Amino acid sequence: MASGRTTTGLARELSVSIATASLHAKTLREAGLVVSHRDGKAVCHQCTPLGLDLLAVEPS
Repeated sequence: MASGRTTTGLARELSVSIATASLHAKTLREAGLVVSHRDGKAVCHQCTPLGLDLLAVEPS
């Protein structure tokens, strides 16, 4: 998600409903891991620097 995805794009990519993708994006946004912005009727979500840092951490 580093390059950003619409809610519909997330839902399609993850094989979940749009409502589920929207709820997950909201939770990630509230945690400061993604930012969202409206693009016409669509909402685009993109990782924050913190979100990217967490994705880059290797499991111990």
